[in-house]
Amino acid sequence: MVRKGNAVTEGSIIKALLIVAIPIVISNILQSVLEVVDMYFIGQLGEDAIAGGTMSISIIMFLTTVLFGIGVACAALTSHAYGSERYERISVILAHALYLSLIVSAAIAVIGFFWSEDLLLLLGADPGVLTEGSKFLRPTLVGLFVMIMLSVLVIAFQSSGDSRTPMYAMVAVNIFNIVLNPTLIQGMAGLPAFGIAGSAYASIISRSIGIILLLAVIYLHPAFRNTPVRLPKKWTFEPQLIKEIVCIAVPSAIQGGVRSFGFLMMTSIITIFYGMAAVAAYGISIRLDMLGFIVAMGLCAAITVMVGQNLGAGKVERAELSIKYAVILNAIFMACIAISYYSHAGDLLAFFGAEGGALNDSILFMHIIPPFSYVIIAVAMTLGFAMNGAGVTRPGMYSAIAGQIFTQVVLAAFFAHLGYPIEYIWYAIVYGSVVTFFCDLFFYHKGDWKRKQLDIG
Repeated sequence: MVRKGNAVTEGSIIKALLIVAIPIVISNILQSVLEVVDMYFIGQLGEDAIAGGTMSISIIMFLTTVLFGIGVACAALTSHAYGSERYERISVILAHALYLSLIVSAAIAVIGFFWSEDLLLLLGADPGVLTEGSKFLRPTLVGLFVMIMLSVLVIAFQSSGDSRTPMYAMVAVNIFNIVLNPTLIQGMAGLPAFGIAGSAYASIISRSIGIILLLAVIYLHPAFRNTPVRLPKKWTFEPQLIKEIVCIAVPSAIQGGVRSFGFLMMTSIITIFYGMAAVAAYGISIRLDMLGFIVAMGLCAAITVMVGQNLGAGKVERAELSIKYAVILNAIFMACIAISYYSHAGDLLAFFGAEGGALNDSILFMHIIPPFSYVIIAVAMTLGFAMNGAGVTRPGMYSAIAGQIFTQVVLAAFFAHLGYPIEYIWYAIVYGSVVTFFCDLFFYHKGDWKRKQLDIG
């Protein structure tokens, strides 16, 4: 609904950050509970399933980078439209984001259906890992449009300053997913055991329910009769708007592609030089790593909205102050997470199925990366998301190339080739994070994001 007295562009900045961030954080926490459930039940299927899932996720991340870029563009344009009170443009922006998402996800679905095994073989999967990984990868890629459509709807709501409505939908999505995950993985309630494929089926089914719920709210709930977030009554095609989305999305997609390529290369290096136990350790550690950033990600999503709407409203100083508050809050929180992970690494990793060599390698990961990099990653993320909210996505692309490819991957390959132990690979990740941080800091202080003008039509 169109709000009078927009809290994002008026009043207390801390209050505005929390209004937007808290529902997103709650959604992220529920998603993380799902990740915990997912990791636990997949962990019971054995090391091949863990490694196959890890490799599949790295491929999915790489193939979906363009969709990630479209989401960033949708957030920037929608928040600018709302901040500048051009509410009628939001449904048009949403429609054009869906046009592009449908085209890209259809192409990815074809790739996934016919060539899932080939993609896993490129990463060096052995026969057992290949079998398990393809069971997860194929249905996930085929059903990708369902996931991206839900994501675009959620982004549109959040960018309009309403993060509570999608939170309620995501609560339902995650509850369904948490119930369906073990049911379909292990075969409960009279259903067959699909193994790791059950995790993919659960994700697609639950997200389909989420789309239905959000559309039902938009069109059936009386309070949302005037909400600007809706599908357009008349579907039009505006080449200039497509061009603007693409101009924002492409650098963001390249950034995501670089990060995903970096993850692919790291997985490949670890597979070739250190074996499947180390791959399983990397997969478990990365997922626990992502779990630690749920609150920081919520604040980053909030700062994207804050910057976009305030720049749309012409309030540059308020946007800058919002970023400073978000940086401080994220740095403090991630310092606490780093201490917790360092202190309880063994127990956390064992719970998620790490054992033997995989457990030892995972503990080294948690004793190196959180204490040395979590705070600087949190700051870099906040600055990067802030610039994304302004529609300036090239700095993030340059930072990713410098940090993840020219530093992290190159150093990891160098250490592995010389026969250094696995902890040197973990230190390569730290060095990459430091380089990314300094790049983001440079581009933020350069200030191009403050002068960016978006064409919303």
